Amino acid sequence: MNSQQLSPLNGFPKMFVATGFLVLLLGCDQKGAKDQFQWRLQSQAVESSVDYQGLVEMAKQVKLMSGDRLNIETFPGGKTSIAGGPDIFTAVKNGKVEIGNGWPNWWSAQDPAWAVMNAGPFDLMNIDASMIFFLEGEGTKLANQLSRPEGIIWRAAWWPGMEFGLLSRSPINSLKDLKDKKVRIGPGLPSEVLAEAAQAYTIPLTPEEIRPALENGELDAVEWTTAGGAWDLALNDISPYAIVPAIWQPSVVSDFLINEAAYNALPEDLQAILDSAMKSYTLTTTIKSKMKDIEAFERFKDSSTQVTTWSEEDIKTWRTASDKITGIYRSKNQFTRELIDKKQAFKKRYEDYYDVFGPYDN
Repeated sequence: MNSQQLSPLNGFPKMFVATGFLVLLLGCDQKGAKDQFQWRLQSQAVESSVDYQGLVEMAKQVKLMSGDRLNIETFPGGKTSIAGGPDIFTAVKNGKVEIGNGWPNWWSAQDPAWAVMNAGPFDLMNIDASMIFFLEGEGTKLANQLSRPEGIIWRAAWWPGMEFGLLSRSPINSLKDLKDKKVRIGPGLPSEVLAEAAQAYTIPLTPEEIRPALENGELDAVEWTTAGGAWDLALNDISPYAIVPAIWQPSVVSDFLINEAAYNALPEDLQAILDSAMKSYTLTTTIKSKMKDIEAFERFKDSSTQVTTWSEEDIKTWRTASDKITGIYRSKNQFTRELIDKKQAFKKRYEDYYDVFGPYDN
């Protein structure tokens, strides 16, 4: 037997061999193409904000870690957005975008429990309390009980923490000064408590609408997230007065909404990459944002902004209004009542711990 007889290709037409290699190569290309995913992420945040720039960086990291297999195109809130404000929920649900970023209270039209998922007045008062509740406690599980029937996976995005307060064109030194005023504030429990406490009109405008409305007199006062967020909108030059803090949202949390079908279509390793990237975003954006808030508050104080705080009498009025509105939400359905009770139970555990292990030098 000679060497020619031993060859496995002996007797096969060269054209057949070439065709086989071509089919193999095409199969590899098709497999690679099938394993690539193009996602769209719609955020509520304006393009210049810390949280939106963090999303851009998160998308870059996902692209890098996945070897270009998962590419996420990000869209800020504004004119170029695919969906805005409360419509982000529907856009994720219907697959118009694969992932959304907003605020739980914005989804309250879907279910009243979303209005109390975020931090309402006299709720969890600290960022770390809210982080523990959602990341290690029952928070994420409860949020997914609301979102999963809609085909949406819920994840905490980041924590702005205590919001700034109200910026206004004329002095507001108390709740009485807010009577019959038009105030921009997010929808849900916070706005309802403010309306009850101050007898003011509440208007849930999106970020790009705020400054024009304040300039043309359609608004008397504006709530927009934290000190850093308010400074980013350059509101200080047209609203030189502020009353702080934001009683209505002490430990606000932003969230991710993920289309469940799109997530399940990802291979296991891409799911892990996305999950890790979101967790990294949560930590880095929370810390960066809070440092920016400290710096922004210093700028507000150094500028011509006159900062006033709520009186003890006002805080008592706030609490009375909060108890009334929260009681209404408790009666809406069993789930909302359970959510409120569980948050308050965790708040009690948290405060009992920090009564002993909190700051001792104040």
